[in-house]
Amino acid sequence: MTSTIGSFDEQPRTPRDPQDPIPTPWESFSAIAELMYRHKVGVVVERAAPEASLGTDLAVYAAEAGIPTLLCTPQRPPHVPPLLLVDTHAHPTTSRINERLQAQHRGREFEFLVVDDYERMSPDAYPFVDRYDPIDDLDYEPPTPAGELLRAVQMLRTNVPSLLTTTLPTTPDTSRSPQENFPAEHPASVLMDACKPVLTLQRIDLRTVQARVDLSSTPGAQLVTLPWPALPAMRTLAELRQALTDYGAADDRDHFEAELDAVALDDLDQFSGTVQTYRQRVIQRTAAMILPAQPRERRDGHHR
Repeated sequence: MTSTIGSFDEQPRTPRDPQDPIPTPWESFSAIAELMYRHKVGVVVERAAPEASLGTDLAVYAAEAGIPTLLCTPQRPPHVPPLLLVDTHAHPTTSRINERLQAQHRGREFEFLVVDDYERMSPDAYPFVDRYDPIDDLDYEPPTPAGELLRAVQMLRTNVPSLLTTTLPTTPDTSRSPQENFPAEHPASVLMDACKPVLTLQRIDLRTVQARVDLSSTPGAQLVTLPWPALPAMRTLAELRQALTDYGAADDRDHFEAELDAVALDDLDQFSGTVQTYRQRVIQRTAAMILPAQPRERRDGHHR
């Protein structure tokens, strides 16, 4: 679920130390992820679970907190804060991501990188053409897809913390590491060689997720329980109306109905945009139940 509660970017703030960890909505997740200088963190989640949008959620939250963030994702999120740059290229190369990271966004350098479904990445071509004779070079082995994916991640030339996610069609098994659960060429297994730590998230119930923390390919892992409320169902207009009644602000439901009434029947883009806007409001208010309090700055310059 997307984890924003208003625009933090509008508030004046002191310069951030790049050595400080990237904040997340969940203090326990922040502690185990260690999103800080030069770290590459991998996350394995179930595709249909509420936490499947973790990468996008953290990118939006970080940008709202005043951190220039680059998000590489197949689908643009409904809410894009000013400090968030979204790249929806289907198969981004390492050089494409590196070039974007080296450029500035709104006059500031990037401080956080998120790549959703990182297996979409591809490495840059070798500077030479592979030509070999199997008779002359009996030891030659052509690159494997797993090896190329690992090379793509290793070629990311950045000092900013990076979060790489991959999704599974089934519920992850947190009792074993990804390399024990999947073959070597699986993206979840490649994460074990590309990132430290690798977090495998398994939903326990509607409000709780268990995280397995693997720091390397060696046996042994840490298991952490995280509070992670699931979103209310919002697949239909009826469910969205009910969610606005249960979780929205006092006037959200009335404003939603008024805006829908004003949309022309053939204006599908406006209709979809209105639905997404109010769905996002439910997400924000649901997230606010577990978000740590954000310090506000008084007029005298002191935090409270």
